[in-house]
Amino acid sequence: MTEKKNWDRRSFLRKAGQATCTLALGGIAYRIVGQHLDEETAGPRSRYVWQIDPDKCTNCGKCETACVRTPSAVKAVNDQKKCSCCVVCYGHIKNKQIESEKIMSDGERVCPHDAVTRKNFSGGKDGYFIYDIDHDKCTGCGKCAEACTDKGTKSMFLIIRPDLCLNCNSCDIARICPEDAIDRLYIGPEDDFKGIYELEYGQNDMNEYGA
Repeated sequence: MTEKKNWDRRSFLRKAGQATCTLALGGIAYRIVGQHLDEETAGPRSRYVWQIDPDKCTNCGKCETACVRTPSAVKAVNDQKKCSCCVVCYGHIKNKQIESEKIMSDGERVCPHDAVTRKNFSGGKDGYFIYDIDHDKCTGCGKCAEACTDKGTKSMFLIIRPDLCLNCNSCDIARICPEDAIDRLYIGPEDDFKGIYELEYGQNDMNEYGA
């Protein structure tokens, strides 16, 4: 009878020890995995984005409807360094010979959603104008970029906005693009641009620049 009690005690202690080890290992595993799940302690994540090669893009219009987002994550932009800032912009107005004072009232728009904006920068009605794209209206149809590419300075082109893109593993736009103009690009660790000054400048330089 005593031997049986001793055996039951040893069995109990052995099982208790196994359970303790299991809990301990589980706790370690949880801490290790938890560090990667916690944004405060996790290491930098690699970031990839889908983007359009403007040299390959023909502004076919498929980006507007192929994107899983509605409206599309594809938007037109205007590179101000390339833009000629004309009185009448090819990406803005179709009837190029229109009189200056009638552009805003009677000008036939290239964009079906009137997303191309025009702002007088200097010089009056025949002066210097800034053209931009209103992304709240832009659907990524590419008509402004097409007109600018065919007749203008190619300053207007399409991009996939990373903040709007869902970053799908397989992009529907890339899959159907006839020119194979869309690819997934590596842009480095995801750190929201934190630490840029520490990487490029010393502490004295940061103080000088007000960082």
